[in-house]
Amino acid sequence: MKIVLALVISAFAFAASSAQSLNPTNVTVGSNDLARPRKVATFAMPTPAAIAELERTTFDLLNAKRKERGLRALVWSDSVAAVAREHSVDMATMDYFSHKDMNGRYVSDRADSMGLSKWRAIGENIAFNRGFSDPISRTVELWMNSASHRQNLLDDHWKESAVGIAVANDGSYFFTQVFLDKK
Repeated sequence: MKIVLALVISAFAFAASSAQSLNPTNVTVGSNDLARPRKVATFAMPTPAAIAELERTTFDLLNAKRKERGLRALVWSDSVAAVAREHSVDMATMDYFSHKDMNGRYVSDRADSMGLSKWRAIGENIAFNRGFSDPISRTVELWMNSASHRQNLLDDHWKESAVGIAVANDGSYFFTQVFLDKK
């Protein structure tokens, strides 16, 4: 069996000082045009409980990176996790990789539509990978090695965060981390 190693990561953040000043920064490392097989015979889909554990493990690893640099840990938020998870599931289900979903919404729009609208700033890191024995550590490592992702991860004005993970039928992992600074 041929193992395909692929990784795509992207960062996005903006602050909301006024509706007219919402200009997202979108940096992509890698290619958005990855050819992915639709079926992998040996892949076993993780259970929802296993996915939830992977999300918390990823979050804990990211907080460890912050602590190593003398920053306070981010606080897990279930409502932020719902926004992150929804985007990862959408990307995995609809077979795309972008900060902009298939309805043209960015993280700010998705958060607002899910009732999470009282924020000063919101940011998002996304990643896609397949074929790595430890997709979580690989994603954290590559986010830390990317200037835009590292900037999001280590920005001290973020207070709350969460990670949402989805796994596609072909074994591809989609990661979304949302950062939030509430009003």
